[in-house]
Amino acid sequence: MLDALAAAGHETHLLTYAAGAHAEGAAAAPTDWTHHRLSDWPPVRSLRSGPSPGKVALDLRMVTALRERARALRPDVVVAHNVEAALVGRTLRGVPRVYVAHTRFDAELGTYFAHPRPWSRIGDALDRAACGLDATVAITPDLAQHLRRYTRAAFVMPPWPVADPPTAAERAVRPWKGPVLLYAGNLDAYQGLDVLLEASRGLRLLVATSSDPRPLRRHPHVAVWPLQTEADRRRAHAACDLVVVPRRAPGGLPIKLLDALARDVPVVAQRRALAGLRPQGVRAVADDDPAALRAVIEQSLRCPPRGGRRWLADACAPAGFAKRFVSTLRALLPVR
Repeated sequence: MLDALAAAGHETHLLTYAAGAHAEGAAAAPTDWTHHRLSDWPPVRSLRSGPSPGKVALDLRMVTALRERARALRPDVVVAHNVEAALVGRTLRGVPRVYVAHTRFDAELGTYFAHPRPWSRIGDALDRAACGLDATVAITPDLAQHLRRYTRAAFVMPPWPVADPPTAAERAVRPWKGPVLLYAGNLDAYQGLDVLLEASRGLRLLVATSSDPRPLRRHPHVAVWPLQTEADRRRAHAACDLVVVPRRAPGGLPIKLLDALARDVPVVAQRRALAGLRPQGVRAVADDDPAALRAVIEQSLRCPPRGGRRWLADACAPAGFAKRFVSTLRALLPVR
């Protein structure tokens, strides 16, 4: 998003935690936009999804940092990504603020806890609070429709670059002979991996993840590969015949879906994971039904859905995103 907005001629700044600056091989500073980081305290190293005390401490520091940056830069608009940034943004006055929603916390937050109901109510309160900024933009149609209960919300598809499809040499490196199903992503409960684990019995499933893989040890048909780098992601996509995207929590847009389509890898996805989108290269299946998922997997191994990369190149083109995003902000906010 930053690259797309900067390429369209907008002065663009990013304020984040320190995370990433300390990492070996960390990316060089951007040339077209400016990255402002908190100092590395407290030193939170985990970037996994979900709440943590360290992130709360960092968010409190972000309040002061945001006010300082806003006074120095005098921005036309502050764009707050996800609920933590929106809560920080609520402390800022005198600048138009837009919440970019990535997920529904009423549906997702409870999946991190043994007793989900009270946490789901807290998640609903967080959704309401995040929508207390001046406007809301959601990254999926379903999420925008849901958040209209609380505020004016518009849908804008994020930009996503296409990648070169795997080469024949890359595809020759496979974990076993025969069909390879791939799940690529974290193992948090909101992903709904349990449905895929049941549906894939009798087949072989490759799980590429940066999460702790120990819970998968009781599933003998599963092999685990690391997913720490872009090279890991490309290797996993090259090795598979089909990416499967389950989903338990509605609303968000799975990055694993965009990654697979970007490399023209065929996808089977639960309807909930598509969040109102109808991409090519994907065969949709009913939610939470292992038998139906198994049938669509077998159908897609015989006749893979195609066209995902072409659809993504059109729907997620960076120039198109920048135009749609800015025009949406102008419609929702008093932005120059």
